[in-house]
Amino acid sequence: MAFPKTAKTIAASLAAVGITAASIAFGTATANAAASAPTLVDTELGALQGAAAEGVRSWLGVPYAAPPVDELRWASPEPAEPWEGVREATEFGNACAQGSAPMPGIPSIHEDCLYLNVYSPDSKRDDLPVMVWFHGGGNSYGAAEQYDPSRLVTDGKTVVVTVNYRQGVFGSFAHPALDEGGETTSGNYGLEDQQAAMRWVRENAEAFGGSGDNVTIFGESGGGFDVCAHLTSPTSEGLFDKAIMQSAPCASPWAPSREEGQDRDIAVAEQLKCTDLDEAEACLRALKPEDLNAATANVQEFQPVDGGPVMPVATADAIASGAVNDVPVLTGINRDENQLMTGGMEVLTGHVMTADEYYPALEAAFPGQADAVAAQYPLSDYENPAKALAAAQTDAYWAANLSATVDVLAEQVPTYAYEMSASSTPYFNDFQAPSWEMDAFHMVDVAFLFDTTIFAERSAEVEPLADRMVKAWSTFARTGDPDGRGRWTEADGGDRVRQLTPEGARTIDFADEHHLEFWKSLNA
Repeated sequence: MAFPKTAKTIAASLAAVGITAASIAFGTATANAAASAPTLVDTELGALQGAAAEGVRSWLGVPYAAPPVDELRWASPEPAEPWEGVREATEFGNACAQGSAPMPGIPSIHEDCLYLNVYSPDSKRDDLPVMVWFHGGGNSYGAAEQYDPSRLVTDGKTVVVTVNYRQGVFGSFAHPALDEGGETTSGNYGLEDQQAAMRWVRENAEAFGGSGDNVTIFGESGGGFDVCAHLTSPTSEGLFDKAIMQSAPCASPWAPSREEGQDRDIAVAEQLKCTDLDEAEACLRALKPEDLNAATANVQEFQPVDGGPVMPVATADAIASGAVNDVPVLTGINRDENQLMTGGMEVLTGHVMTADEYYPALEAAFPGQADAVAAQYPLSDYENPAKALAAAQTDAYWAANLSATVDVLAEQVPTYAYEMSASSTPYFNDFQAPSWEMDAFHMVDVAFLFDTTIFAERSAEVEPLADRMVKAWSTFARTGDPDGRGRWTEADGGDRVRQLTPEGARTIDFADEHHLEFWKSLNA
């Protein structure tokens, strides 16, 4: 079942009630302490001077590809130029161009933005597992600087690389005037940027204490779906060794088709007065980035487009056909994904959902099926109507697609499935909360893996879950098994999904807990 527009774009609406870029400042290791391992390193392109603090060495704003400006706007990334001498790597590079938009957006008009950040333990080893992070934000918003991976580095003993890649119209524009050689090559520039970053990691990991032969890519939401794309991309084969998808079931219909993408982008071009196909390329390339941002302000998620060499078909079709790169996979969801959407609607509208509004909301979400859904999810089973609606939507849109994903992937590659579950989770800083406490909602998992001021601090009550996730993610990166001892068995659809909670980890009957037989019968 497709994600409804309200579920996919509610984060954008939250911007209207007070989330700004000023509320999304993130810290990182700075040079205030000496490290025993060097912060001056040699890479394939030249020497880098980093910094060190509290057991973490960091190199920020490292170029991994040439600036995609001028004739390189809407072109595959080109290699970065080498430099002479020592390059200071103590400040983040530009956030990629994106509009004045929702959390986790960072408004920017910079197209010179293809930089990454490397974080490494204070260790002289050169064989640590490497984890490459693709941030969320619907491939339209956000930047690498927003995610400080210090705990994965110090507690998990991993090298972590966070990557800027082209966003929105700059990363996923699929206008036919941009296709090269009569082939459908446009629409996946951000994914190609990520591939360039993976090549850089393969070539340079050892300089930072990592193994270029043990690279795990991981991402959440939009970044997680990008991992799905790489898992099924023939042009990503051999660039990574393991994959983690957070809140991104590959069987979901997340990317538009080539036809849908072209219709979307032709409409954008027409809005910008670039209507003649023969002259559209020159017209589009002459535009200022702020004009492109403004023209796409109402396109809440500008996702990559399937069709073409990078993503030949939809990821759901690719995994169903067995077109999957042969690497171990860890994939999962948060127990209460759609509470972000129902809670966000309350904050956006200022209206608390009533019992009388529950059935009409079900009818809007599941046309013609509201009676059956209401019987399966009676209000008496939930704290309030918003949580009841979120439970039904989470099961239909997220849990069912995760099960479908695992069913197919588990037949092809080692596959481990998880569910994050917790109450009293940290909520967004500087942002009004709904009238009820949210649980394991969409996006909150990043607050358990990264240090970030986008969320309030974790309470002592849920801190053990952060420890558990950091250990599982780093162990998977190291060994290909999130437990390392074989206790976390490989997944099998609705069975053997590992539920991670503050109290511990247990194997659950995922199909039973998420009413998956009901949804299968309803959609048969």
